Amino acid sequence: YTKKVVGWNLSVRNKTGDWKKALDMAINQEFPQGVRGRGLKLVSDNGSQPTSLNFMRDMSDLGIEQLFTSYNNPKGNADTERMMRTIKEEVLWLNEFYSFQEAKEKLDTWFVTDYNKLYVHSSLGYRSPDEFEALYSQQVLKEAM
Repeated sequence: YTKKVVGWNLSVRNKTGDWKKALDMAINQEFPQGVRGRGLKLVSDNGSQPTSLNFMRDMSDLGIEQLFTSYNNPKGNADTERMMRTIKEEVLWLNEFYSFQEAKEKLDTWFVTDYNKLYVHSSLGYRSPDEFEALYSQQVLKEAM
């Protein structure tokens, strides 16, 4: 709901373990006390990584429901597809990286600072993901009082 990037991984190959690294990063950052019972859902395509028995077992163990888009339908996961396009346009195509580590460091800075803190979205009322999340949290607290 916030468009915030909370977990990511850059690798030469796209293996199930790479997906698990991104998932672990997201869980550790957003849910340090664990995710069980939170009703979390992960929307993905039908690629070999999210449909692997290993990944599906981990998702089940964590209590995260997997939702798969229909085949050959990039619009089914439009937010993710748009995010990938933005990464290419804003980071990858504009920079020349001299090492894999340099690319990882640039992406980390971009996600944490440039994207989550500064990148505004019309669907969030022209707010950044961090700003929208803070406003949403304030609203939830007000309603709880």
